[in-house]
Amino acid sequence: MISKVLLFAQEKGLNITGLTYNSAEVKAGYVFFALKGVHHDGNTYIPMAVQQGAALIVSAQPLAVDCKAAFFLSQNIDRDMADAAYEFYGRPSDHFSIVGITGTKGKTSISYLAESALAHAGKKVSVLGTINYRINGQIVADAPNTTPLALPLFKLLHQMQEAKTDALVMEVSSHSLEQERVRHIHFDTAVFTNLQRDHLDFHLTFENYFAAKKKLFEELLSPDNHKSPKTAIINADDAYGRKLAEFLKGKVRVITYALEQEADFRAVNIQESLSQTTFEVNGLPGKINLLGKHNVYNALAALCIALSQGIDEKTALQALALVPGVPGRMQRMDEGQDFFVFVDFAYTDEALQRAYKTIENFKTGRVISVFGCGGDRDRTKRPLMGRTACVNSDFVFLTNDNPRTEDPQQIFADIQKGMEGFANYEIEPDRRQAIFKAIAMAQKGDIVIIAGKGHEQTQKVGHRVLPFSDQSTAREAIKEKNV
Repeated sequence: MISKVLLFAQEKGLNITGLTYNSAEVKAGYVFFALKGVHHDGNTYIPMAVQQGAALIVSAQPLAVDCKAAFFLSQNIDRDMADAAYEFYGRPSDHFSIVGITGTKGKTSISYLAESALAHAGKKVSVLGTINYRINGQIVADAPNTTPLALPLFKLLHQMQEAKTDALVMEVSSHSLEQERVRHIHFDTAVFTNLQRDHLDFHLTFENYFAAKKKLFEELLSPDNHKSPKTAIINADDAYGRKLAEFLKGKVRVITYALEQEADFRAVNIQESLSQTTFEVNGLPGKINLLGKHNVYNALAALCIALSQGIDEKTALQALALVPGVPGRMQRMDEGQDFFVFVDFAYTDEALQRAYKTIENFKTGRVISVFGCGGDRDRTKRPLMGRTACVNSDFVFLTNDNPRTEDPQQIFADIQKGMEGFANYEIEPDRRQAIFKAIAMAQKGDIVIIAGKGHEQTQKVGHRVLPFSDQSTAREAIKEKNV
């Protein structure tokens, strides 16, 4: 047994019936992990957990209250939680193929495309990602985190094993790699998309950010990972990708993809429109119902994933053409209007720039943008996004994204530093009103881009989580305009 926590429980003669870090979920025989988070300290809930029947309390700090339950002082609670979950749920990550996708951009789109390719070939496919969690095609939960914490993660993997999943495709965030959420997740395929400005409030430097991403590929090399064969799929057009490929050379099978550099799978003859993108790869035709060259990268990554799972190129490419789109990723809102409206998850300046580049060759009218920046997050990107929006738009509605606990006026002030010298914008704090104003302004041939929240169905204001959808708001505004 590798879990110190469960070994301790065994030595104490405890019958462990469950694991949780949520005191409200505790039942008789449970282990309660008292996690100290940014907003809540699980240690204050220890009395409640004990009252509800917890058999064992695990904490990273000494016990400060009388406790009738057994107590384990953890030196590394993230690691102990992952070890316990892996053992308690029967080591589920050992029993089916697991594909991990990491990188700043593209993870969600790749997961949808790869899911289609694998399912088209007859495999039972589960997905863990930014939008939701799916087991064999059925949504089981919305996603509070791109990569779940260890306890819900291994519980989901156990459910996948019981459902006889053949392959799991999961997005792996840099946070999860740093916080050891994917400890004991034994991948046979790992994908690197790119490295761009993001999460520097957490990682501080690009090198730290890359080191976190690299951990996914180091796991392929772990002696505890007995899966075979192991494959690394890498974007050769990204400088950090090339650095990673060099590191892995001769250690695992490396498959590269690109649009510019020489690679195992290189797309050529790319033809774009506002409804689809076509290309050729290794002499075969490909088509996706997604917009922009960046989605050709995503299609190539999904193709390589399919090949790593034993699926031939032709079958995989046929499957990619069947994906209608990805929620909140340059998602077209079409209610019969004579202008275009796209909802996109772009929340960095690079992603916003890419959205504008996607439509660049198809503009016949004006570009009208709606965007903001999230609160309590990286402030360095805010002026960059402000400038990018003003340079590439005829008019911009600057609005709230997810302000969280930060003063929206401070967020606007940060963004406006990049908008100095521009007069083509208006601040409308109410996101719903900003979307309605943008669509009311749109005329025939114009393109409206609503950026930042994409697929999200809520808005975080202070400590409240309010229902809000860019998609449904946009559709409502279009219908009102059409009347």
